[in-house]
Amino acid sequence: MTTQPLRLGPFARRRLSRAALRDAAAVHDRDASSQEASTPTVAGLQARADGFARREEERFFRHMRRELTEHRVVTAALRADLDAYEERLDRLPDADRYRLHEGSGPAVEELRRLERRIRSAHRRSDQLSALINARFTTAQLRAARMFDRSDEKAAVYWGALRNATSGRVGPHPPVLRRAGWLTSRSTAVDALHPIAPHEADHRRTDAPA
Repeated sequence: MTTQPLRLGPFARRRLSRAALRDAAAVHDRDASSQEASTPTVAGLQARADGFARREEERFFRHMRRELTEHRVVTAALRADLDAYEERLDRLPDADRYRLHEGSGPAVEELRRLERRIRSAHRRSDQLSALINARFTTAQLRAARMFDRSDEKAAVYWGALRNATSGRVGPHPPVLRRAGWLTSRSTAVDALHPIAPHEADHRRTDAPA
């Protein structure tokens, strides 16, 4: 998810080389053939990247708590209004239903009020969704960049470890595992479930009142 290549500095490379020399003595032949082969250094890289991603997720929820709550409330109210609109529309005679915006009477006025409320709720829901998803994408990118950097460190370290063990470890370092919310291509609402699935309602009533 990064837009430019990462490069480790000489000090970081030297630290990783020293860690590889330190870990080389603990690497056995049976470790090299295992798909789950790892070392304390790789485990440390995984833990630090996981911790950073967890903090980014917590920061997102902490900063967006009000917007997430409002989005849940707006969406639930919108669904209720849409149900009420369809129910009341079905009660109208066919003649009034097809000439809704030319008619009069309490039932027609109530439908018009519902239409205005539904349009307003759609606008607010769209605004909140855009803000939530923008902040979520920022958190995704920050956490993913940390994993990208950790992947680069793991590759440099593993190359040094392979040299230190005369090739007794595999050619590729263990893959660092990423949380599902970092690999998801859906929106924040889908990936983090601030709204229950049954609350998603895509019906619209945008006719002018």
